[in-house]
Amino acid sequence: MKKAIIIPNYLKEESMQFSKTAVEILEKSGYKVTVLKESEEPIEGADLALVLGGDGTLLRACKKLYKYDIPMLGINFGHLGYLTECNPDTAIQAIEKILDGDYRLENRLMLKGKVERNGEIVYSFVALNEASFYRSTLLKAFVAEVCINDMLTETVVGDGLIVATPTGSTSYNLSVGGPVLTPSSKNIVLTPISPKYFPRSSVVANGEDSIEIKVVVDSIVKTGNPALQIDGDDAFTLNDGDVVKIERNDKDAKIIKVTSQSFYQVLQKKLSKATYDNT
Repeated sequence: MKKAIIIPNYLKEESMQFSKTAVEILEKSGYKVTVLKESEEPIEGADLALVLGGDGTLLRACKKLYKYDIPMLGINFGHLGYLTECNPDTAIQAIEKILDGDYRLENRLMLKGKVERNGEIVYSFVALNEASFYRSTLLKAFVAEVCINDMLTETVVGDGLIVATPTGSTSYNLSVGGPVLTPSSKNIVLTPISPKYFPRSSVVANGEDSIEIKVVVDSIVKTGNPALQIDGDDAFTLNDGDVVKIERNDKDAKIIKVTSQSFYQVLQKKLSKATYDNT
């Protein structure tokens, strides 16, 4: 028997109501269905996951599902829903296409990283969108030395730095002037945030490159600490001398696509909306 997972946004009533409809459709097609809370671990060996929420819900679900190679269909119950594939009014049709085998999978590059402090790993993460460094409580410019493949590339001075995947290139990276990468590309883009020495362009690295970012904080005059934020959610406070090592994750995220629209058509349509909700 095939297994399916449904991960609704428990804060959205429409999402919870639709999960009941989705359970009925899948069970009639012979699936064993489990509705999970975001805090629960997925079922290993599941064939399909429906994520009912906005981009934030899908990003959080992805960090659990990728480990089990579970394909995800995102159904948008937020506003922008750039990462999601369909809206509630087309969701049933999308599910039926999947059941008929009329879909394709996109493998999306993910990042993995760790923070080393005095030679010890104090924080680790995976990201579908980006790892962003920002000033946080730091009352002066953010400073970091950036190395790619063990070679010093540049010293960033400004409000921060974004290290984004192709998926994340249309998120925070784009809002600060970074380039858009197609979802199937295997690159990592590094974009400074409000650099002091304007203009400073982004660097597009190979997906197989290793990136090392050393944080520099004035230890004589204590002015606060910068922070590292993952996919706009989890945040970690950084200290002077912390080294953040980032590279391509061992596994990609598997995103289900059922529409015939091209990436460029979707990009234009989504970015034309004036409002954004990352819940």
